[in-house]
Amino acid sequence: MPLSGEQLNITSLDFETIKGNLIDFFKSGSNAFTDWNFDGSNLNTIIDLLAYNTHYNAMLAHMAVNESFIDSAQLRSSVVSMSKLLGYVPRSFSAASAQVDAVFNANASAESLPVEIRLPRGTKFSTTYNDVAYSFVTLDEDNILYRNTVSSSPDVYEYSTAEDEPLTLYQGRLINQTYAANTDTATRYQIEDEDIDISTLKVLVYPTSNLTDGSGQVYRRYTDIAVSSDSAVYFIQENSFGKYEIFFGNGIFGKSLSAGNFISIEYLTTKGAAPNGSKSPFTLVTTFNEIDTTKSITYFNNSTITGGSDKESVARLKENATNAFITQNRAVTADDYRSIITSYFQYVQSVSVWGGEDNEPPEYGKAFISIKPHSTYEGSILSATDKDKILSYLKSKKVLSIFPEIVDPEYVNIVLDVLFKYDSNITTKSSSDLENDIIQNVLTDYNNNVLNAFDTLFRHSQFVATVDNYARSIINSHVRVFVKQDVTIPSSGARSNITVKFNVPLDVDDDRAIIDVKSSIRWTENEESVYLADEADTTNGNNVRNLYTYTLTGSTRNKLRDVGKLYLSTGVIEFNTSIYADDDVTLTILALPESNDIVGKRNILLRIDADECTVKGYPDEIAVGGSSRTVDYETFPRER
Repeated sequence: MPLSGEQLNITSLDFETIKGNLIDFFKSGSNAFTDWNFDGSNLNTIIDLLAYNTHYNAMLAHMAVNESFIDSAQLRSSVVSMSKLLGYVPRSFSAASAQVDAVFNANASAESLPVEIRLPRGTKFSTTYNDVAYSFVTLDEDNILYRNTVSSSPDVYEYSTAEDEPLTLYQGRLINQTYAANTDTATRYQIEDEDIDISTLKVLVYPTSNLTDGSGQVYRRYTDIAVSSDSAVYFIQENSFGKYEIFFGNGIFGKSLSAGNFISIEYLTTKGAAPNGSKSPFTLVTTFNEIDTTKSITYFNNSTITGGSDKESVARLKENATNAFITQNRAVTADDYRSIITSYFQYVQSVSVWGGEDNEPPEYGKAFISIKPHSTYEGSILSATDKDKILSYLKSKKVLSIFPEIVDPEYVNIVLDVLFKYDSNITTKSSSDLENDIIQNVLTDYNNNVLNAFDTLFRHSQFVATVDNYARSIINSHVRVFVKQDVTIPSSGARSNITVKFNVPLDVDDDRAIIDVKSSIRWTENEESVYLADEADTTNGNNVRNLYTYTLTGSTRNKLRDVGKLYLSTGVIEFNTSIYADDDVTLTILALPESNDIVGKRNILLRIDADECTVKGYPDEIAVGGSSRTVDYETFPRER
């Protein structure tokens, strides 16, 4: 025991410091160990043993405390366990799906052809994407193909889906599993496949082991607090092994199982996001006597395979479990909608929600939702099928008088001129090397990490500081900001009114809002080069600019005609039918934003178009040649 006035230093956790603290403690004070040689073999071994024991106990306590809190936990099993306390079930794999129009030749060998054929649940299809074969199945109980007459002489038929009634196919394999029921209400029934899509889980309880007599009762997943002793519900959770398990009620909260009952489950195992984006045709695998399966199946309305997602990661699980507890499984505030959608739909990366009273123009009684899918999702906007799934899921969560509406995101394309001076004496990199580094490590990183979501802001000074601080050799920089949109000018035979949205207020500089410096803003009309420009509109005030086309004779502009209006406060261009080209042509239009800081509001997403940006580096004259070179120093011009 320590003597009076002696203390043991307990603030360190590493082995060497603990050992040193023990030796210092033994040498301090008036005791028999004061003058001992602690480097002696026997004493050193004992001190090592004490230090190791202290070190291990400290680390164990440290890790145990960390794993007790959802914010600091590292093990998935710890995060899952704490998610249970918050009433959150970790999200499973989600099967990719496709809507297809199926047309089959009728099998000539069939003696009689029925008017319609029903494809049962589990009918198998296949497709190949990136040289990998994927199996798909139907999950609806009845999918009907109708007989059509191709030729009446002789009788030739085909079977196809009805117009606007496509088949919905889900990627994966249907798996069946059976358990003998245990009357112990604490019993958990583990599902062996970790790649299950739990939204496809179908649970039936049979009174006996005869699973073919149709006596099975369907049990629904528990989702509502209104559960009685007779409610046929099951509960699901993830266990410490990373597998899902189901369990049943106790006869008070949910119907309990009886001795002799058998449980039959059916579910889909899936590859998640892997087939997303495929447009490869399908083939029918399951055979039918009436159908020739050799014909390919095409997508409905030229859609793609979408909606597949992987199992929820630990990081997303921490965030979603906490948010789900806050929302209490109901959609009232904007944050509630955002949390519910990101928690349940794995392919959603970012969500923006605003009330109808904040819309332009206001629409009371609505909640507007804009969704940005992950990069694994094919396309930058959700498919109609996935929008319907989200709205259907929100029906039971929303306030009765509020109607959610999904609005596609719109983009502000930011184009930058990044000009910088650098000290060539302190770097071995050339101008082109530094330029490529800034494109990859500043432009791309800023785009992906700062702007890649809703409710973000491009801060001009912050971006300039990022360029200046990227490398020690960079002395100063100048960044010009523009916004860009592409517009397709139709040929003369397809003239129509065209609206172009920049989604930010625009400005005028040197009597121009449109930057007419790119060859892409030129096209041919009657085999003559035509250009686009803007000018003040004296009849509508300073907010409106007149758009006109012109030709060039040397450097002289020859105005042809007015082709539309540019509204500066809203950043909207409205072209009339006077604009046309010899052939359809896509123009890139650059404009001056009102501010160098650009904010993404409501459904507006910001992105830097790196392909259109200009990045140029120049050796700094003063840094290379000294202060006397100020005479030759060239500054960056404010404008292009």
